[in-house]
Amino acid sequence: MNRAAEGPGLGRLVRHWLRLPALRVWLLTAALAGLAAAGYALTVDHLPRVTPPLDLPLPIVAVLFGVAELLDVQVHFRRETHAFSLSEFPLVIGLFFLQPPAFMAALLLGSGLAMGVQSRGRHPMKLAFNLSDVALNGTLALVIFHALAGSFAEPGPAAWGAAFAATLVTCVVAAVAIAGAISLSGGAPQFQKLPEMIQFGGLVAMANTSLALLAVSILWINPQAIWLLVVPLGTLFIAYRAYVSEREKHERLELLYQSSRILNNSAALDSALVALLDHARDMFRAEFAEVVIYPRPDAEDGLRTRSVQAGGTEVMSPIPVPLVDPVRQHVTTDGSAFLHVPGSHWRGSGRTIRQAMTAALKGERGLIGEMTVGNRLTEGTSFLADDLRLLEMVANQTATALENGQLEQSLSELSRLKEQLRHQAYHDSLTGLPNRALFTEQVEHMLARSAMNSGGPIPVVLFLDLDDFKVVNDTLGHAAGDRLLVMVAERISGCIRAGDIAARLGGDEFAVLLEDDRELARAVAVGNRIIDALQAPFEMRGREIVVGGSIGIAVAREAEERAQDLLREADMAMYTAKSEGKRRLAVFDPTVHASIVARHELSTELAASVGRAELAVHYQPIVDLDTLELVAVEALVRWNHPVRGLVEPEEFVRLAEENGTILELGRWVVGEACEQLVRWRHAGVVRDGVALCLNLSPVQLQQTAFVEDLEGIVGRTGFAPSDLIVEMTETAMFRDSQATIAKLESLRRQGMRIAVDDFGTGYSSLGYLRRFPVDILKIARDFVVPASSEPAAWAFAHAIVALGRTLGLTIVAEGIEEAGQLEALQALGCQLGQGFLLGRPMSADELEVVLTANAAAAAAVSAGVKPASRRLPQAAGILSGT
Repeated sequence: MNRAAEGPGLGRLVRHWLRLPALRVWLLTAALAGLAAAGYALTVDHLPRVTPPLDLPLPIVAVLFGVAELLDVQVHFRRETHAFSLSEFPLVIGLFFLQPPAFMAALLLGSGLAMGVQSRGRHPMKLAFNLSDVALNGTLALVIFHALAGSFAEPGPAAWGAAFAATLVTCVVAAVAIAGAISLSGGAPQFQKLPEMIQFGGLVAMANTSLALLAVSILWINPQAIWLLVVPLGTLFIAYRAYVSEREKHERLELLYQSSRILNNSAALDSALVALLDHARDMFRAEFAEVVIYPRPDAEDGLRTRSVQAGGTEVMSPIPVPLVDPVRQHVTTDGSAFLHVPGSHWRGSGRTIRQAMTAALKGERGLIGEMTVGNRLTEGTSFLADDLRLLEMVANQTATALENGQLEQSLSELSRLKEQLRHQAYHDSLTGLPNRALFTEQVEHMLARSAMNSGGPIPVVLFLDLDDFKVVNDTLGHAAGDRLLVMVAERISGCIRAGDIAARLGGDEFAVLLEDDRELARAVAVGNRIIDALQAPFEMRGREIVVGGSIGIAVAREAEERAQDLLREADMAMYTAKSEGKRRLAVFDPTVHASIVARHELSTELAASVGRAELAVHYQPIVDLDTLELVAVEALVRWNHPVRGLVEPEEFVRLAEENGTILELGRWVVGEACEQLVRWRHAGVVRDGVALCLNLSPVQLQQTAFVEDLEGIVGRTGFAPSDLIVEMTETAMFRDSQATIAKLESLRRQGMRIAVDDFGTGYSSLGYLRRFPVDILKIARDFVVPASSEPAAWAFAHAIVALGRTLGLTIVAEGIEEAGQLEALQALGCQLGQGFLLGRPMSADELEVVLTANAAAAAAVSAGVKPASRRLPQAAGILSGT
């Protein structure tokens, strides 16, 4: 009868314990057990009772079941192994001589004990499955036999046919159950192999049943003659084993034939080896198979080609195979195939190796390498002597193929591959320039040479970072950005001489290594030449692009200075050049190092400031210049540093934009300010319609999800979108203008208004005012001149007010600090204003006190107390934080 044996099917159940495949098999096991129990309970009482002439004891039949289960014959169906036992023999005897309850007891007792012995130290799932399968098959055999045989006085054709039907049906059911269990466990689907399994199992069942019926007839008539069946039974068992042996011999011959065909019919050595190893792994039922070609005397690495059952093929990969390698030593000294346990890390494979066998690849000119096959997929089994002999023959075929003109090609391929890998490891794949690793190595080499030759030339590093390269990537795409980097590399290479080294360090960062004296005349000249070369436009998709670059220069100052120190100093000097206006160079000055470090520390602290509740929102009033009533507040972020105290935005907003903190910072400010305005409205501190003005960073505006984020925060806080003013500079609006216009139009559709901050200091083009959806212009404080200035000094402010009136835009004047400025702006017809005269930026609590006082004063005015002049005192209208 068919049973589940250890293999990559049910054997894999052990490795999948507590995983989903194991759960599926447990459910199948429970279903089989449930069917067996239900079938037995529903039918056992209705089965006919037979009274045989011989009262065969239940323990004897149980022993027969146990012995038959232990004497199994394992047949391999490719990578799966199934066990066929002689259990039909005691099954048929039990059907004839035992009543149904006794039959089931003997079956479960004998088979269960035998399976328990076979499954010692293994997972209980296999035992549970096989017992459930046995119980179901026993129930089916009882039902089928008694349904077809009925009541009989002695064995006859009807009873014989019933016995054959019972054993054949149980054979088919057992095969289907085992195939299902292996498939559910995550193994290879088994149902295509069912016909082959059923065919072999059916033949075994027929032969076993025939002998069993002969034994029944003998026991029914003359029990003493039963010993005559010992020889036929033994002969049958030996015949099964002989069949399996011949089958395996046939498979081995097939392997040799297939190996020869693969090696002879394939022109490419690598594909032939992979196909051969796949075939060998399949026929040896192994987890992996590999061929290693030993290195030449003048080389360090060998070549490995590997096939692995779990997926992944390695073809002609260089690996170190030292002379002291124990497997190589055994192959070299002995030369015959051998078994071994390589260890848990077999030459860098990282997998546990239970057992392997290795054979030498010996050609006519000597030892070429080795072939190894490892880890039997059939758990609990090992490689045998026959396997070693077969592997040796396959290895001889492989060695002949390797020696027939293909080995030299492989070794040449190894040299070429090593050179290619070295070039890839030390050069940038995009520009072809040396990469950071090679550049650092060259700097170290030049520093060492300089230390030995004191008084001679010293190494100098130029660190280049492109200016505004991100704009090219964002507007034209990364493919265009890559093309630009290639053209930049070509221009840099054209600015240096043969002995200098140019490298791409990553991104848009480049470096140049040259030798100079401490005056750095040549280094400065090369740096200026590179800057001038980058000033010329680059032709990109029919457009002229100018990026420019900033360069930092660092020179070795101390004998113990390292390459990383020199690169870091040049990098810091480059940032100095950027901070001084870009497109220039700067030489590293040790005195500025401390300030750069402090700036970096401040940037790091800023990244954690939101989570530490160190940030606060201050509010500056915006008033109607005609009535001096509050119409809006502008939200301004402040940083309460635990050591430095209150840090102004001018000091940390740029840092936030550089390190990306501006995104989280901006979202926090929007949510905090919206919630505060909503609280003030509910408390009656401000009237409905008072707007909130929010400053936007260009980095925020460039985010894809910016509009959705802003709408989500406004919706969550319950703030009216029509009372929100989004404020940005002209420069921010011109970055990626098409995308910016789309985002601004989306905000306006929600009811929000758009304000241009510091109008007059940027592009100030009537064309962009026509293209961009703008509602408000804020006059830069540079144009709100002192009250004592000449009238002509107010010309710009007058022009902006007139422009706003013509275009229907609201004008806000910033920086109002004197009463004369207020009066001048009122005379010009400017609608709104903000400044220290009208109100300083205040915390929420401070502004709430002022707003409450103003509300009380306004109530007094409405009751009949009139101000002495139009410029109201603080409590009556002018919102001042002073």
